[in-house]
Amino acid sequence: RPPGAFLSKMSKPDILRLAIPLFAQSGFNGVSMRSVADTVGVTPAALYHHFRDKEQLYLETMSYAFADKIVAVRALLKAPADALGLLEMLIRWLAETLHAETEFRKLLQWVLLDANSDRTVRLVQSTFEELFAILQNLNDGFRRRFDPHLLSISLIGLVVYHFETSAVRKILPGHRPEHDQPETLVRHLMQLLRPALLSPTP
Repeated sequence: RPPGAFLSKMSKPDILRLAIPLFAQSGFNGVSMRSVADTVGVTPAALYHHFRDKEQLYLETMSYAFADKIVAVRALLKAPADALGLLEMLIRWLAETLHAETEFRKLLQWVLLDANSDRTVRLVQSTFEELFAILQNLNDGFRRRFDPHLLSISLIGLVVYHFETSAVRKILPGHRPEHDQPETLVRHLMQLLRPALLSPTP
């Protein structure tokens, strides 16, 4: 194979796909353009041909990683169910996704922890803004009891924090192996949420 044959076939989506594990492991500050180029198998010059700088590469990698999640949620919400049923399906999807996809879970944490306010705006817009909007729109059906924005934040927090604390939870008193299963978490959350969401307005 000629020396440049592999490089010429490396597409932009290929680069983004291969960059995901790097940013998932080390975040924006822990990754250099050279380290991405070395991992992907292209020269730094070839990488700069596709991306003007590391920030563009990072933002496009994050957007690429979240794109299929948005597609999955859109498809999920086409199911014939009421608002509470759709909410349960969405919570189950998030729990199962975070449980199965370690890299996605780490990318989400980097989005939440990014200290650069300008980049945070662009990150949110290119990653989970649409996912959040879908959840908030769904929660609008429970407006008589709860603010849809705050309810959405609370629900995401309940699911995400469960996985962020997995290493600690296993050491705490009362932990059982089934607590680490998505279905256990979903069942627990719905037991908490169902009475609150369906109870009459006080």
